[in-house]
Amino acid sequence: MKYRVDLKTLKSEIERKGFQSVEELSEKSRINERELTLVLNGKNLPAMDVMVELASALELTPEKANEIFFNRIIRNTYKIEKNLRDGKNGF
Repeated sequence: MKYRVDLKTLKSEIERKGFQSVEELSEKSRINERELTLVLNGKNLPAMDVMVELASALELTPEKANEIFFNRIIRNTYKIEKNLRDGKNGF
């Protein structure tokens, strides 16, 4: 399954929880600092265990975690499937 991370919302949640640095979030979430930096810069997609650790460290509700890690791609997929059903090209 392909997915995208809503980095704007993720960073907003990081600020909301008061984290001052990637190092601080890395310690709290138990995610390697380099890996976390790559995710936050949009260079890497997080593995499921990284998503779980971030959600836990940020005390995200399941709905908020879903919004950050999955919703945009799901909405896009739904739109494409609807267009295909309606006889449109899907893009």
